[in-house]
Amino acid sequence: MSTAESPSPSRRKPSWHRRATKPVQLWLIALVIMGIVHRWVPASTWVIVHMFTLGLITNSILVWGQHFTETLLHRRLPENARALQVRRIMILNLGIVVLVAGMIAAMDVAVIAGATIVGGSVTWYIVDLVRQIRAAAPSRFRPIVKYYAIAAAFLPVGAVAGAFMGVGVSEEWSVRLHAVHLAVNVLGFVGITVLTTLVTFWATVLRTSMAEGQDSAATQSLVVLSTSVVAVAVVGGLVFRPGAVPPVAEPAPSVVASP
Repeated sequence: MSTAESPSPSRRKPSWHRRATKPVQLWLIALVIMGIVHRWVPASTWVIVHMFTLGLITNSILVWGQHFTETLLHRRLPENARALQVRRIMILNLGIVVLVAGMIAAMDVAVIAGATIVGGSVTWYIVDLVRQIRAAAPSRFRPIVKYYAIAAAFLPVGAVAGAFMGVGVSEEWSVRLHAVHLAVNVLGFVGITVLTTLVTFWATVLRTSMAEGQDSAATQSLVVLSTSVVAVAVVGGLVFRPGAVPPVAEPAPSVVASP
């Protein structure tokens, strides 16, 4: 008779996280290598930036956003759902690889395909989060958790803007799309995700209880931030005109009288 015990969920949990975060480790190695060979790689600045933002940050957000959602909703997913989540992470990274390769090789088809896969993977993540939130019992943090999904919804918009810039647009629209790209990705996707985590877990970090009404105040802050991101993106993409700001006049050269 075997005396081996079946692995407990707590023992399996690190395994799921190790598998899901493996791409982060690989992108970190690739980022170091790119820092060494960047002089010989086309579009190296773009590649380095997006290895960090997509390879490191986006992968981390998809893994830990899922983890914090389960923690705050007190609703842990069954272990048979982990394989599907890992598969989503791998599809995301396939899209990142295709996108990076397309930018290096200046292949518009690969750029569009990569951006589509990245945006589609994050959209899949959003749908999954929404299903979990709807299935969870009412709780104190349920209104806050939905902002993980709202934050993620900004990235597909940024992916579309980035794809247009990658294949080439006019200078004016390049500036506008760049403003949208930065607003929705940095302020929206990353900023709202970080703030959602801070307002819920900062009290835990300080080893104190959350003050009465702090959850409501946090929700209101997230509403203001989300609305502000949309406003900045709209102003940057549709209202702002690059040529509307006059250039700074250079000082006239001084005239020195000849003796």
